[in-house]
Amino acid sequence: MTQSNTIKQQQAQRILELFAIARQRYLDAGGNPRRTPTGLKGDDYMTDEERQEALVLGRQIFPQEYIDNTAGRIKSPSVKS
Repeated sequence: MTQSNTIKQQQAQRILELFAIARQRYLDAGGNPRRTPTGLKGDDYMTDEERQEALVLGRQIFPQEYIDNTAGRIKSPSVKS
């Protein structure tokens, strides 16, 4: 295994840890264990520092082409007024 792959695996492990921490906060706050938060700021149960770290890690782990291709498929929830 190359050093690059090892680093990517460590980065992927860290991002999974960040998501697990956020999930536990959600559950501790009384969140429905069958529901997943939207992932939007304010509903992701991450601190600003954790959110920033997850974004940086995601950009390092996934190629830009993948990010560009998936960004168009992500829909924001509609806001009801």
